Amino acid sequence: MKWFPFGFLVVVLAACGVPLEAEPEILDITIDEPPQVAEPPTEDLEAVTLYLAGGESVVPVTRDLPSPADVVVVLESLFDGVTEPESRAGLRTSIPPETRLLGVEQVGSSIVVDLGREFTAVGGEQEIMAVAQIVLSATGVAGVESVSFEIETVPTAVPVSDGALSDDAVTAHEYADLVQAPP
Repeated sequence: MKWFPFGFLVVVLAACGVPLEAEPEILDITIDEPPQVAEPPTEDLEAVTLYLAGGESVVPVTRDLPSPADVVVVLESLFDGVTEPESRAGLRTSIPPETRLLGVEQVGSSIVVDLGREFTAVGGEQEIMAVAQIVLSATGVAGVESVSFEIETVPTAVPVSDGALSDDAVTAHEYADLVQAPP
């Protein structure tokens, strides 16, 4: 085994940039603040069943809505229309797109849904489907068993699944024969 001379080692270390000084040098470095990273929303979500039109039936779909999802939150989501995935699945809404939800009043287990005049643009089978979507979605909320309708604060009769008009509050039972299993 050969030994390298000490002088050779000093030359090699100096050539590699290793300082020969015994004291450390203090460097002044400024570091910018790291960029702010958006945190995911912290609100709790709740899986809620809404009903959309699919062919000649209404189809239950699940949406994640802010919790607690009361009847107003559920109906507002329904009135927002279908999502892209729901549309790709062939689902639609029979509720006219311009329809405004003017108010919801709960009295016991019954609610009164006040809609804008735009809702009257739908008729026939599509009106039955639109009413079914609203009633089935609203009665899926805990504590809601029946729904009455108003158009701009004026009570209005709505059709049940067989086409007969009802002046009374309607329940999910009146539209059960329109419900189809999800796609």
